[in-house]
This record gives sequence, structure tokens and C-alpha cells, in this order.
Amino acid sequence: MQVRLRMLVLGTMLTLLCVSASAQGAFPVNFDAVRKSIVFIYARGADGRTQPDGTGFLIGIPSKTKHNRKYIFLVTARHIVDPFWTGCPAKNQGIVARFNKKVFDPKTDESGTVDYDLPGDPTKGFKWVMPNDDSADLAFILLNAGKLDALGADYNVIGLSEFPKAVEVGTMDTGSQILSAGLFPGASGKRRNYPIFKFGYVSSRPLEKISFKGCPNGRDIAASEWMIAASLVPGNSGSPILYVPAAGGSPSVGPGRAVVIGVQSTSFIGWDIAGMAPIQFLIDALKICDLPDLDLSEISE
Repeated sequence: MQVRLRMLVLGTMLTLLCVSASAQGAFPVNFDAVRKSIVFIYARGADGRTQPDGTGFLIGIPSKTKHNRKYIFLVTARHIVDPFWTGCPAKNQGIVARFNKKVFDPKTDESGTVDYDLPGDPTKGFKWVMPNDDSADLAFILLNAGKLDALGADYNVIGLSEFPKAVEVGTMDTGSQILSAGLFPGASGKRRNYPIFKFGYVSSRPLEKISFKGCPNGRDIAASEWMIAASLVPGNSGSPILYVPAAGGSPSVGPGRAVVIGVQSTSFIGWDIAGMAPIQFLIDALKICDLPDLDLSEISE
């Protein structure tokens, strides 16, 4: 991946698991930590204006050589950023990731967000990384941590400890409780990002691929996905899907801890069903990407 590597020195980060079930009701998850890991993705038109397009989330991976430093990646759905894959028109002027500002006074500040430009036009250099498996609706890109800090972005990263082990994935099936957070078209916010949380269950783990189009005149894509029973909408594409155990730490179907199990892909409007690209696609792609300094020991089998 032809990218200038920039790393962030991380202090103590919030995790998904540090809030008790009694404090958060039936979902023992730190909602503020999840909320800060969410990034809204906007498409920039030929007139320079931006329109809400999808969602992404941040993950942090330790360096092998630099103590207490991590690489920051933005993860989203591939159909949001790869027009070659979908057969859809390219974003005219690229895409941007919108972050909330750390410092914002609603009484005096006109805007509480900052934009980070992302490559979205293949003719200008395509730096997104995709899994080798062409049926995976998932993509990720390395961000410049120094630029995020200079912009004053307020964010959190999801760590590898919050990825599931293979044995944990094997315990999940129909009935596993999940939640997601992402952009809701029409209510994303003009002055701040307002991620909307959705709740549901794993509906099915089909062995066959699911067919969908990235746009009305795009090509048919055969995607390897789990089916999620939740009212997720197109703006949620790219959102993280989290498995969460039931209240009291007693899981119904799945492990006894919260983990990120996938990326929202398709939305079947009117059916309250969505497709999810399993997180294993991301794990496999990280293991083979051109960044030898990534410390992936926490997810290595």
C-alpha cells in the first residue's frame, strides 16, 4: 500500500467492554466509545458540496517496533468506495470522512465537525485495500494520525482485543444479539455527527452468496454475507456490527463478551433484514496487506 505511514501515540483508550450491564440495560457496551469510533462518509459532488453516503469505523493496530503506538484504519463497505467493483459512477470529486471536533461550543461555533479527504476517484490514485475474496463487501484505508490531530478530530479506535477468535465466531448463529451504529439519512446532523444505534439479531448464516446491486444500473454482486434481523438502512452501509451478550453476562447464542463481528453491507428495505460482511474478511486482509510493522498477534491463530 503506497501510503506515508503515520502513527498515533495512544493514551488510555475506552473499550467496548468497560461498562457494566446494569449501567447500560440489556447491552453491556460502552456506547460513548462505540459512538466515537464511528465516522460518517460523504460524497463530494462536482459543485463541491457534500452529501451523506455511508458509514465507517476506526480500528487501531499496534506497531511491532514502536511501544504504545498504533496504526489507525478506517473500515467501511466496499460498495461505498469502489466504483470498479459495483459498476457504478465514481464520486465526482472524491469522498470525505466527517469527524466531530473535540472542542465545540454550540453557542458560538457554526460547525462542530471536520472533514478528512479520502481517495474516491480511481484516476487520482486508489489507496483503499480490499480482501482477496471478491465476494467481500469490505474495504479499509490507513489514515494519517497527525492529520487527525491537527484537524482536532474527536475519535476512539476499536482494538484487536475486541475482534472475535475463530472459536467465538463458531458459537454465533441465529439468535445472537447484535447492535450497530451509523449514519441515518436525513438525521445525520448539520453541525455534529449523530450516529444512530440499531439493535437486532443474527438471522441466518447462509452458505450461498447473496446477490445485490451497488446502484440501480450497477452490476450484480454475489456477496458472502450473514443476514441480520434489524431495520438497517442504506446510510448505515459500512457500519460495524457488534455481537453483545445478554444482560448479566449470560449469552443466548455466542461468546460472553462484546466483539465486532462484521461490516454492514446490503439493506433489504421493507423486510428489516440486512447483509453483513463477516469480520474474518478484514482479519485475513490485514494479515496480507503491505504493512510489515502491524502487530496482529492478538488475532493470529
